[in-house]
Amino acid sequence: MGELLLCNEAIAAMPYYIEGVSINVYSIEELNYYIINNTYLLDDDFMSLELCTWIENHAHLPKLAMHLRTIISTNGRLSAFVTELLEYSGYCTKEELKNTHDALKELEEKSEFECLKIRADRLMEKKKYTAAIFEYKKLLSCEDAKHTERVLYGNIYHNLATAYVQLFLFDIAADLYLEAFRQNGDRKSLWSCLYAYKLDNNDIGYARIVREYSVTEQEINNLDSVLKGVYAEASDGCDEGRSKEIILKIQRGLQGACYLNAKKRPMIHNYILRVYRMRALKGSM
Repeated sequence: MGELLLCNEAIAAMPYYIEGVSINVYSIEELNYYIINNTYLLDDDFMSLELCTWIENHAHLPKLAMHLRTIISTNGRLSAFVTELLEYSGYCTKEELKNTHDALKELEEKSEFECLKIRADRLMEKKKYTAAIFEYKKLLSCEDAKHTERVLYGNIYHNLATAYVQLFLFDIAADLYLEAFRQNGDRKSLWSCLYAYKLDNNDIGYARIVREYSVTEQEINNLDSVLKGVYAEASDGCDEGRSKEIILKIQRGLQGACYLNAKKRPMIHNYILRVYRMRALKGSM
């Protein structure tokens, strides 16, 4: 998980696999660490008999497993389940315990739609883009989504598109950014659509959007200015020995950039795509 954890309890020979974030935990301390740092990703599926079995048989904490099974069998809340787990192991501080409990209680007061939005956004922050895409799609298919305000609905499409950008799927992202603009009316979504077409080297799609949505000359100049900034930032990160031919090719419109063949892409392409992906991520709504 990126940090060294001091484990007082036994290390399990068989890890517990946490779906959605694709993480294995080998001890109760690691499980608690995950809970504290990913509270908003927890849902009722976390409160499972499979977890109780792992705690009993592999973490060797049968009493804790029994207490957790009781909470499940009596239809207890997730906040009670997690609090019991954290208190029993004594891993976290009182402040961490309170913050985790309060966050889960807050989620329990929110609608399914609101919880899905929070979890999807947190997955984006954790750079779990495939999982975020799954959650955003689930969110858009939620019954409450049909009745939400159009701006919020469009913003969800915008964030879904941004997740696809992180996976270099610019053609899909362009369509989603366009749908976001149709819903939220935010020109930032339209501009992101145009950026995605540029990165996908799709001049036809770019020209179509400019024409159909009356993109002004000033907006085009602003877009070009941003792209030049991306080029410059990317160039600064590349080897001084890069060929002028490659740079000129990219400055003419990212020609040859192909998200499906990253190994064959010149180094500067990688930097440009990386810079844009980071900028797109900051623009999530």
